[in-house]
Amino acid sequence: MSQICELFRGLKDNFSEAVDITHVVSLPLSSRFLLGITKSQTPVFFIECELKNASADLNLEYISVLFNKKCSLIDDFNRKFSRIYTVITLNQSNCDFQNYFLEVVYLILQKIPDESDGHLIKKEIDKILQLFSYSSLPAAKSVQGLWAELLVIEQSENPEYLIKSWHNQANSRFDFNDGKDKLEVKSTSLAKRIHNFSLEQLKPNENSKLIIASVFTLETTSGKNINDLRKMIFDKIPDLEIQALLDSIMFKVLGNEISKSFDFCFDYQLAVDELKFFDSDSIPKISDVPAEISNVKFACDLSDIKSLSKSDLKRIDSVLFRGLL
Repeated sequence: MSQICELFRGLKDNFSEAVDITHVVSLPLSSRFLLGITKSQTPVFFIECELKNASADLNLEYISVLFNKKCSLIDDFNRKFSRIYTVITLNQSNCDFQNYFLEVVYLILQKIPDESDGHLIKKEIDKILQLFSYSSLPAAKSVQGLWAELLVIEQSENPEYLIKSWHNQANSRFDFNDGKDKLEVKSTSLAKRIHNFSLEQLKPNENSKLIIASVFTLETTSGKNINDLRKMIFDKIPDLEIQALLDSIMFKVLGNEISKSFDFCFDYQLAVDELKFFDSDSIPKISDVPAEISNVKFACDLSDIKSLSKSDLKRIDSVLFRGLL
């Protein structure tokens, strides 16, 4: 469990409904940032600052935000104090989602220097609001599909490059595109390696190479969920900007399904053991389609198609593919 989640666990352990004032602890980042617990036992961040031209208070799907709010608080030493804060409160009781909220907000707060002025603080608070505003939108992709993409990133030797090449829009033609080559991730919960393709998807531009990643996604009760993979990826990436980019894409993709997404776990070891990559040229396609016909889609069994080895991927002149395994 991360440091921020441990702090909240401590607040929960010491929670008392008899206390009318909010109990808070200081974050290691700065004494200006506090973490508290609401009467509903959900996390709340207090960011000490008096913002000029602050927005109106907001109530989003999962969070509420109060600006320039005078708050009376009490710390671990039973000291009471009142100051002006921006207050960000989660209104979800799901423990996994609470931990995710804590980690996402804490990650953004880490990017704020201790002596920052209100302008920079407002800029980072707006990023938090932007992320959680996606939760009012419909999901653009299934949890299974996103889990498979995260698995490919987690297994990569160069996860930073993959994240930078990841689709910024969920309806992008390819999952990963570095401006030269393309990588499309397909997942299946079937016993055979059968995936759905669109004909257009298997036809990259003339000077680009397209690789297909094939992932078995077997749902289990004790596997790994998307937040587990997120944490594993973050363990490999110290760059806070890259971590924030990954969070942003996850929010965009999952939309209003984000809180439910933590309920889905998949067999991690099966996915790793059976992860395969295929040259798009080797995948059978429908040919001689009349020009008047479009949006051609089909299912293809890749079980007997030769996959690419690690050495095959290394030989391709592509930064995108070189670190896949």
